[in-house]
Amino acid sequence: FWLKRSDRQRCTLSLITDEAMGWGGRGRGAQQAKGGAAKFSAQPRAAITKGAGKSASKGTGKGAGRVQAQIVKTVGKSAGKGRAPVMKQQVVKTVATRPAKGKAAGKGKGKGGTIKKAAGKVLKPVKKGATKKVAGAAKPGFHDSGVEVDEVERYSGECVHFDKRRGFGFIQPDVEGLVPDGKVMVHWAEITSSDKWPCLQKGSAVEFNLKKVVVKSGSAAIIRAAGVTLPGGEAVALDGELEEKREPVGNRGDRYSGTIKFYDTKKGFGYVSLDTPVAGIEEAKVSREEVLGGEAIPLAQGMAIEFGLYKNKQEKVCTCDVTLPGGETISRDVAEGRQYLGNKRYTGTVQWFSVKNGIGFIIPDHFTSLPKVAQQKSTEAAQRAADKTQQEVFEGLMFHRRDKTDPAARFGEGSKVSFNVFVDNRNGGATNVTEA
Repeated sequence: FWLKRSDRQRCTLSLITDEAMGWGGRGRGAQQAKGGAAKFSAQPRAAITKGAGKSASKGTGKGAGRVQAQIVKTVGKSAGKGRAPVMKQQVVKTVATRPAKGKAAGKGKGKGGTIKKAAGKVLKPVKKGATKKVAGAAKPGFHDSGVEVDEVERYSGECVHFDKRRGFGFIQPDVEGLVPDGKVMVHWAEITSSDKWPCLQKGSAVEFNLKKVVVKSGSAAIIRAAGVTLPGGEAVALDGELEEKREPVGNRGDRYSGTIKFYDTKKGFGYVSLDTPVAGIEEAKVSREEVLGGEAIPLAQGMAIEFGLYKNKQEKVCTCDVTLPGGETISRDVAEGRQYLGNKRYTGTVQWFSVKNGIGFIIPDHFTSLPKVAQQKSTEAAQRAADKTQQEVFEGLMFHRRDKTDPAARFGEGSKVSFNVFVDNRNGGATNVTEA
């Protein structure tokens, strides 16, 4: 188990096991296994494990146990003159569970036996508020993976909605019944445009192809618009038009400097504190679509930026054309503070990967062989997650969709992979991820 030096000085390690139940030839007995003598394997297997071992008592049977570890400290309190002090144990934190090796000590009360070993198996927590799926019910927008799509034919239609900040919208085809849902989803990356943040205006006429995207491990498909242009194949160009409609603060083209005060990556907006107040303005709103970098850039608190200022329709002051100081566009690596730690390759197992969010998690085969700074970042990230979710979390490495060497490669739970290592402002991570 990974303990800080301060933890080792003031804490003890308490091993807790569940009750092991054995079914023998002559009845049932219960054994409370004392895990003090158990030895643990070097690598974590699962945040919560379910053990499966044979009973060693009369008859034959099976025992099930769970082994987890907690760091506890003893809190003392005086009980008055002539009396023994009152002592109690207080849990400091729970660390990742390890599969137990070796025999547990203790005698059973019945015909059951002891736990010989625990074979790790992940027990996934149930999400709060989860609803039972109805058999045969299809989620809107998803189709059978065998649906046929003509990806060569060009179609015409009208944009009925587009969320610029989130980067997607919908097109109503002129041909009725072209797609089962009646509307086609369009992502900003499929818009033919040289704009800084390509988008469509509601009511604008467009031309497009159809594209089938297979999802859910090949069990379903989404039909999207591709190669989106204006009628006749003309590229979409809205930057100039939108710029003319804006009310600038000061002179059009003036640039200002400031520091990110707050930024919500999921919602795509935050606030920047101006280095020098302008006309009484000390802070302004900064939005994802105004950051020059070509993708959704996560802006870190305290990051220095440069920008223009304008007032929106609600007369609120907002930033535009956000860059690094000096006008350089902001790359994701710079924003995240990525540092790549050499060319050494490591191996591990994918614990999970979210196709929707484009992010996954790898448990390294040999965590202690990683660079020390990567181990530290991973441990800190795991502790933050444990504090937030109140659940046990493993030390491992995050990776993003762009960290896959082959963008089309699919990694699911249990996939064996090899990778290089990096660290950023918050985590340790894996990059150049390939199948092992």
